[in-house]
Amino acid sequence: MPTDDAAELVRLMTAYDNSHEPRPLLNHRATVYGLIIPFMAVSYICVILRIYTRIKLRCLGWDDLFVVLFRISATVGSIFLCLSLNNGFGEHILKIGYDNIVAFQKKFYVCLATYTISTTLVKLCLLSQYLRIFEAGSRARTVCWIGLAVAGIWGTGFSFCALFPCFPVSGFWDWDSPAHCYGFGSKVPEEIAGTFAGHTASNAVLDALVLAIPVPLYFRKSTAWKQRLGIGILLILGLVVNLLSIWRLQTIVASKAGTYPVLDPTWYGPKSIILAALEVDLASICASIPTFWPTLTDAFLNKIFITQEVHITHQHRRLSSSSSSSSSSSSTSSPHFNPQLSFLEHGRQDSKAYDRHYRDDFVLHRVIPANMIEDDKDKDKGAEACGGSQIRSEGHRGFKRECERLRLVAVESNKSSEKSERNPMA
Repeated sequence: MPTDDAAELVRLMTAYDNSHEPRPLLNHRATVYGLIIPFMAVSYICVILRIYTRIKLRCLGWDDLFVVLFRISATVGSIFLCLSLNNGFGEHILKIGYDNIVAFQKKFYVCLATYTISTTLVKLCLLSQYLRIFEAGSRARTVCWIGLAVAGIWGTGFSFCALFPCFPVSGFWDWDSPAHCYGFGSKVPEEIAGTFAGHTASNAVLDALVLAIPVPLYFRKSTAWKQRLGIGILLILGLVVNLLSIWRLQTIVASKAGTYPVLDPTWYGPKSIILAALEVDLASICASIPTFWPTLTDAFLNKIFITQEVHITHQHRRLSSSSSSSSSSSSTSSPHFNPQLSFLEHGRQDSKAYDRHYRDDFVLHRVIPANMIEDDKDKDKGAEACGGSQIRSEGHRGFKRECERLRLVAVESNKSSEKSERNPMA
């Protein structure tokens, strides 16, 4: 014997014939799969990269726990949404039969509960993530703590209503049972529409307030460019999520949560249900990208586009005639002058200069300077060892020629001195 509530629902389902309406785009199975699966896959990739980055940097926190729980909850909701396609999702409720209505309501119950939990967790994730960037005792940090309390209370209230829409819960899908239902499970269309619209509207407002918290930090001059990049990505994606919430609110108001112009939730509900699934997937992407993107660009993208950066300096060193004359006079006047020792000392100094200049290991292990090669045979070996890369110093060759000239001048001077000593009268 059907109850009064069940009889009223049957009356509402037959109050208007909407069988002539064209099938909406989001009521097709291919559209549902094409939207839900790719967005869920991308969100998983972003969350995994976020957790990997935090593990690598050894800075896991409460925000990472919230995002993992959030991703699990959203995944369960997306899976049950896809499964509901086998029970009349996208079809007219009068055509799917009573058994499919019960099965659809069971799966929709899971989707509704996971959605309300997910919207709560994403706010807790973002607010706890903000605590990392604001200094202790600052006003923004206090706002974050207040936001955590408000989001927690708000989420707990709506999640309870979604988890227990009827007493007993089975009354949500078993319309013949004498259960007491309210809010999301009410049998009164106005109450159902008001509850869904209230949750969606308050969710959009809270999302906007949460996104507004880091805006002053973005425009602060002292903010590092990496932090500004992460906040910018967060704001852009958060704006997209907020627009989806507003769009979903419009669909709920237009169809009164699937009860107007006739009670047909399987026909009018898919648009708002799919938008809810996309909203939570984009929210997980929004919460994850600012965490791993700056690290990803530093660790991988820069190495892809810039493999090695080598600076090569070519310098000619030539001795002027004046410096040569002064060097000659000072060298010959010194009783202990030895051109060969001077040349070796110059080689040691040039080697030190080489070590100071080629600090890049890429250059240091592949280039053999000319002043480290003594003769033509060694030059050939050095050229072979470094794969044909040589540094030829014109100044070094000029120095060798000048030392040889000074040595000859010293020898001629010694010979003249010896001749003068042997023949003082000459």
